[in-house]
Amino acid sequence: MGGARTAVAAAAIVAVLSGCAGTPAAEPRPSESASTALPPSSAATSPSESPRPQKEGAAARVPREVILHQLAMVAERIAKHVPMTAPTPVDVSPGSNRALGFHLLVEFGFPADQWQYLDALWTRESGWNERADNPTSSAYGIPQSLPGTKMAVVGPDWRTNPDTQIRWGLAYIAARYGNPQGAWAHSQRFGWY
Repeated sequence: MGGARTAVAAAAIVAVLSGCAGTPAAEPRPSESASTALPPSSAATSPSESPRPQKEGAAARVPREVILHQLAMVAERIAKHVPMTAPTPVDVSPGSNRALGFHLLVEFGFPADQWQYLDALWTRESGWNERADNPTSSAYGIPQSLPGTKMAVVGPDWRTNPDTQIRWGLAYIAARYGNPQGAWAHSQRFGWY
């Protein structure tokens, strides 16, 4: 990724995360309930990903300091363009939007075990089609941004470029749900994320 693209991606992450800093989360973190389960072929959740206990009826709050610290780490990695690599899953065709999604997920800083959730989420949302358009809601692209114009913070090519859409989608997931598992759990429960 070039220097200008790096700056734009970092700015997009700042915009998404700063807009969510210190606000209540939409839903509690995912639990081991059936609603967060992936298809039978998916791996189980590790104990380190268990949810934090909350008071019943209380909205989860992510402290602004935690979000800003995470943002700083991600922005620093993007600015330095320190590639993070992991082997591509066997069932992912090289050169496909899914392969790009996996590599950007890891580059963004999510552990590779979050792939199963991201893949399930965006397979259901758009089939990984960068031109997926929902005429009912105006959601658009691989992450089904609502409206699609929100993705312009990453690049003016948001209508056609899967890289732009995936980067925006990962920043949105990080800001709103913490990780793809959280976004998948919300989607399982409500039918949207």
